Amino acid sequence: MAKITMNSLPAELTPDEIAELDVAGKMPVTFDEDCPEMTDAMLKQFHRMNKVTIGISPNNMKKVKALGPDYPKILSHLLDLALNDAELIKKCL
Repeated sequence: MAKITMNSLPAELTPDEIAELDVAGKMPVTFDEDCPEMTDAMLKQFHRMNKVTIGISPNNMKKVKALGPDYPKILSHLLDLALNDAELIKKCL
């Protein structure tokens, strides 16, 4: 089920639209064949992914892939090291 909080709504909503959303938020969820209630087994298939997409130049991508099949882990480790290096961060700003 998707969740939205009133804090995450755009400021452009009218008072009427906000009132409609308040009413909708209090309505019960209705499951049907197109949208069945998920079982515990179905829910266990989902997991939170802490991923972000970034652009890497073709030249750097060649270097990264040359590190072997574990290159995503290596990139993640490099990013961790870089984000914990205040001097390196200053150079990038």
